[in-house]
Amino acid sequence: MGERANRVNPRTNGEPRKMARELEGEITEIRSRLDRSLAELDRRRHELTDVKLQARRHPVVVIAAGATVLALLGGLGYAIYLARQRQKPVSKARRLRHAFARMIEEPEKVAKSEPSVPEKILAAVGATAATILTKKLLERAIDSFGRQPEPAAS
Repeated sequence: MGERANRVNPRTNGEPRKMARELEGEITEIRSRLDRSLAELDRRRHELTDVKLQARRHPVVVIAAGATVLALLGGLGYAIYLARQRQKPVSKARRLRHAFARMIEEPEKVAKSEPSVPEKILAAVGATAATILTKKLLERAIDSFGRQPEPAAS
């Protein structure tokens, strides 16, 4: 047990009034420390939620966040613009003319299109994964075949 587990203070020599005063003092001290801690936490909470103060303290972060938001909005706006441009009749006619030119230059490629770079990468990764998986399965099958006991001769 700790020194003060039974709440008997060895300094008081058993005098109840003196013990009560010391306990009151301890309670007051603990309460004031708790009040100071809560006041500090409240101050920090106010500082943390003060946007202007945080912007003054961390201007680089604010600038980076603003630039990121502007870049995202700009990219979104540009994507919308391009999508609308592709729907215009002039753009459709230009793409059709380009398709006919490709068809005339390379008729063997009319039925199939060239895979894009991400499709090529995905195909390579898939082929590699399938090869590794097949190799592991074959190794396991060969290992288990080698460990099987020979049938007993009658």
